[in-house]
Amino acid sequence: MKVLTSFKDYPESGSAVTIGFFDGVHTGHAALIERLKQAAARLGVPSVVVTFSNHPREGLKANYIPKLLTTCDERLRLLEQTGVDYCVMVPFDKELAEYSSRIFMRKYLSEALHARFLLVGHDHHFGCDREKGFPHYQAIGVEYGIEVEQMPAYVNEGLCVSSSLIRKSLEAGGVVAARRMLGYEYFIEGTIVSGHKVGRTMGFPTANIAINDVHKFIPGEGVYAVELQIEGDDQRRRGMLYIGGRPTFVTLEEVRSIELNVFDFDGDIYHKQVQVFFQEYIRAEIKFDTPEKLAKQLGQDRDTVKEYFSKR
Repeated sequence: MKVLTSFKDYPESGSAVTIGFFDGVHTGHAALIERLKQAAARLGVPSVVVTFSNHPREGLKANYIPKLLTTCDERLRLLEQTGVDYCVMVPFDKELAEYSSRIFMRKYLSEALHARFLLVGHDHHFGCDREKGFPHYQAIGVEYGIEVEQMPAYVNEGLCVSSSLIRKSLEAGGVVAARRMLGYEYFIEGTIVSGHKVGRTMGFPTANIAINDVHKFIPGEGVYAVELQIEGDDQRRRGMLYIGGRPTFVTLEEVRSIELNVFDFDGDIYHKQVQVFFQEYIRAEIKFDTPEKLAKQLGQDRDTVKEYFSKR
């Protein structure tokens, strides 16, 4: 996949195009891109995904920080796996937001990308006249020689797959359901940093994870079975992850922490990068009366997680 940061850099004489933010690059997105590739092959032109380096709402509100399933780099990696030929990734700004769908299709699709085919998601709208929708795009397409097709909703186990539905599932700890909708294990990436070291005193040394990108969506609070890949370590390891506050140890800090306990590993991982893959939700956050009760529960959690992996 060739990545372009400007429409004017597109070097081909034709294209089949789809447009969207593609947060998560989930199974619905994969189905849409597969249909795009089929159309591109039929017409003998490259397949092109047009997306944005920032969330559209972020481009219009400077202080808006969206929580996204994938960072910009992660989105590009996942889009590349779909086998699409080109990705045009441009910033979404106020100027772009003010273009009507007609101007957008003429200026970028027809004149820049020489589009012969446009595939529109079932609920996707673009341009400042968003309310006009698919029939309007079809009519404009006739004017510019662009065949316009609308992709039906992608349904998985009776649910219409969407990025917002996946976020809701992850917020509730539904990492298995999210995996089915995503088509891969949900993951976070971060840097191992020094924490309070309370877990070490109870026999459960934990590594705190500082997320690399403020936009990354973090699943709901609780304990999870996870697999992980540590920078410089070829082995994919197993462990348990805690997301939440520190209710048993009352402090002034209210910031949610992400603490990782790696099984059967005692190497020095501080300041290294780690990628964590969510496997199963174990339990919700609990406040215990004493550290001893917490330590007992952590032991039970570890047994539960190890049993999960042994059965899998």
